Amino acid sequence: MNAAPLAAGIFAKVPRAGFVKTRLVPPLTPEEAARIARVCLEETLRRFPAEVPAEWTLFLDGEPEAWLRRTAAGRRVGLAGQGAGDLGARLARAFRGFRDRGARRAIVIGSDSPTLAPERIRSAIECLEDADVVLGPTRDGGYYLVGAGVPCEELFARIPWGTDRVLAETMKRAAESGWRVTTLPAWYDLDGIQDLRRAALDAAALPALGSLLASLLDRLREPGEAPVRR
Repeated sequence: MNAAPLAAGIFAKVPRAGFVKTRLVPPLTPEEAARIARVCLEETLRRFPAEVPAEWTLFLDGEPEAWLRRTAAGRRVGLAGQGAGDLGARLARAFRGFRDRGARRAIVIGSDSPTLAPERIRSAIECLEDADVVLGPTRDGGYYLVGAGVPCEELFARIPWGTDRVLAETMKRAAESGWRVTTLPAWYDLDGIQDLRRAALDAAALPALGSLLASLLDRLREPGEAPVRR
């Protein structure tokens, strides 16, 4: 296996009511949406750094509260701000920083896919032994993971963030640069109520998330609808 230094990042917003998971409001309240975002971030920090050996950094949009600083420190995850600009500028800055610190392979994930199997991230890292870029597609046209073994700032330029064309345009940038791209199996972000329903069923290894989702989804049940299994 390639022994070059490996870096891994998590991109997340500080889970504050009215700032995160706004597409879930309504039917959820801003406070309930923020609870989901917090548990997703906690589960992401709990699962992936422990299962994927790398130098991990949590890149935050917003100022971390004391609990988040403690959680990151307890998982041996560094903290950094995302900085200014759109998501593309922030990702480009993170990958440039990885490379400046000596990493020759780097991956970034979000905190919206905590039910993802850690093996998927390890597979992405292995793909970078041969590929220049690796992408993990989401079902809404974005991606849950991006990795690169080359200077990749151009990968994030002129992308219509927040649309269903993100993955397609990113693939186009890679092709224009002549990079070899590997795509992983698709997965999902927790962006809508149907995503929450699926995550509640997928959360066997994530008891805190499973319990929270079951409680919230039970409140939203239609008459005659079966409760979510806990």
